[in-house]
Amino acid sequence: MGSFLEEEVPPVNPLSISAIEEVGRCFLEQLSPQSLIEPIPLDVLNVVDNVLPNFGVHCYPATPAELGERAGATDPRGGHEVVILVAESVWEALESEPPTSHYARTTICHEIGHAILHVPLLRRRLLVTDVLARTQRANLRAYHDPEWQAWTFAGTILMPSITLRMLQSQHNELPARLVGATYHVSEQMAQSHLRKLKWLQRG
Repeated sequence: MGSFLEEEVPPVNPLSISAIEEVGRCFLEQLSPQSLIEPIPLDVLNVVDNVLPNFGVHCYPATPAELGERAGATDPRGGHEVVILVAESVWEALESEPPTSHYARTTICHEIGHAILHVPLLRRRLLVTDVLARTQRANLRAYHDPEWQAWTFAGTILMPSITLRMLQSQHNELPARLVGATYHVSEQMAQSHLRKLKWLQRG
């Protein structure tokens, strides 16, 4: 398998971390307001089972025949409902306890990021052409990369900055290990998000 930078993706409009954070904050205000009040794990299973369908976004487990080697995919086609497919193993892991569920939680939130940030744009393009232009990720700056944007969105809803500041004030530091344990994400995911926010030096 080649490097992830060889992956071809449709270029999207540039979004900064602060812009994605604002979208994530609005998302949580509507779908999980408690997540903005205290440092707690986002109830991803409840969001995909009981909340997102009310907004026309549906998440389903899929077989390897449907997804191939991918852990998840979001379909940009259609006019109203948005369909997110995740591997059966990811769906099963979502229902398990940490740390088994860490990868599933971040993967599904990543796909939700595509549904929120990219599906409306790609649908407008599909009104003009049946085929979406693609380019290698290596040729894109991060802010133009839909994968980078979706992972950033996942970080912002799993680890909102407003509650990260609360956590820091409670412990006087913010190490990735503490963040991961608090929000039920892997230490690697926590470290990556803190690095994006330029907070690593704070803990």
